[in-house]
Amino acid sequence: MTIVLHRFPISHFSEKARAALDFKGLEYRIVEHQPGPEQIAIYRLSGQRKLPVIEHDGTVVADSTEIALYLERTFPDRRRLLPEDPSARLEVLALEAQLDDTLGKSGPLVWLRHAARDERYLDALGAATTPLVSAGLRAMAAVVPIAEARLGAVQRRLDEAERTLRATLADLCARLETSRYLVGDEPSLADIAAVTLVHPLKFPPSRGLFRPALAGASVHSIVEHPDLAPFFDFRDRFYRDHLQ
Repeated sequence: MTIVLHRFPISHFSEKARAALDFKGLEYRIVEHQPGPEQIAIYRLSGQRKLPVIEHDGTVVADSTEIALYLERTFPDRRRLLPEDPSARLEVLALEAQLDDTLGKSGPLVWLRHAARDERYLDALGAATTPLVSAGLRAMAAVVPIAEARLGAVQRRLDEAERTLRATLADLCARLETSRYLVGDEPSLADIAAVTLVHPLKFPPSRGLFRPALAGASVHSIVEHPDLAPFFDFRDRFYRDHLQ
């Protein structure tokens, strides 16, 4: 039975779940949702309102990590997301959980701050979406700098998110200086978490994009920073070699 993936179009956690399906070479169908009233249907399906959610052969699974673990248990003959070695497996799971907590939480805030100041990025988003969505993005972009200037708590939260994201990506770059992948010499769920949780900061050339025109659109002040560019080079290679 084909797996059904329910997702928000530019959600980084949704992309993480899609990448796990892709990595294991499984057939799946995507159902797009928008935040708001459509989440009622997700609640009826899964008992909670967040995405991603998958349906497979009568089973419903929510949360990108739980989806990946379900796929690993259900399709053990397909490409492995987790190493067989127990210590390496624990390291992958620990790093994946850390990345969910750091990149997963800080990425959207950093995206919000920098996208608001990046006309090239806003133009790319506008060209790839509907006029209504484009207008909403630009309205949001106009509000963020004002809120940051007038509300100290907003500025402090964004500063903290940016420090977290930069420190996390620097740590990943350091790992990749001595290892082909983040844990050992084989790709794993840790790599998938890392390359997908920066999703809106630089959209990959992937068939999973809800609008193909988004491929390559990036927040240049982050992606092109000399200290962080090596990670995004790795991200692009990983998509090219292991994902679609």
